[in-house]
Amino acid sequence: MADEKVKPRRGRPKTMTDEARREAIVAVAEALFAAKGFVGTSTDEIAARCKISKQTLYRIFPCKTDLFGAVVDVHRMRMIDLGDGYDDLPLGQALAKIFMIDLDQRAYELRAAFLRAAHVESFSEPQLREILRCRGGYKARADLKSWLDRQCVNGRLVIKDTDRAAHMLMDTFAGSMVFDALGGFGWASREERIAHFKQCIDIFLKGALPDQY
Repeated sequence: MADEKVKPRRGRPKTMTDEARREAIVAVAEALFAAKGFVGTSTDEIAARCKISKQTLYRIFPCKTDLFGAVVDVHRMRMIDLGDGYDDLPLGQALAKIFMIDLDQRAYELRAAFLRAAHVESFSEPQLREILRCRGGYKARADLKSWLDRQCVNGRLVIKDTDRAAHMLMDTFAGSMVFDALGGFGWASREERIAHFKQCIDIFLKGALPDQY
């Protein structure tokens, strides 16, 4: 009949690309690993949180260790952000951006909690320790060393051993975050945390001895 309403035809439901689904799975896994640890997190729980089947999960990540490695890769980029190199910024500002010291509290706590949980668990899980070394700390340190090397070539820094300097910076920032997470996040405020890291950067760049020394 002419006046009969025609129901709109439903289109095909939008499907998520594998890349987008991969990112979503990694984000969920990172939060679960930070809260419950690698061993304490099941693939059933990850799949359920992502609202996907385990078959889909295993198609993208054949095993939980592969997923842990992907989380470490993403986490490394949240530990240091070299951006475009920040060569046009004063060194203090550049290092502050590289270590993202002005993160909001929620993002900072997730970053610190994952770092704490992963490193604590790595003592009893050798495969995790190897992933953290190769795809986490060593890679981040190598990237930071390259940045320090370039600053030395450009005459902005004078450092005899840039690998040790990169190691020291990683220990300063990552170590502070781990201890903070172990203590239940003890900074009185985000501003206090930022002030602490700014002073770490200042001491690294200028030293602590008076000029006459």
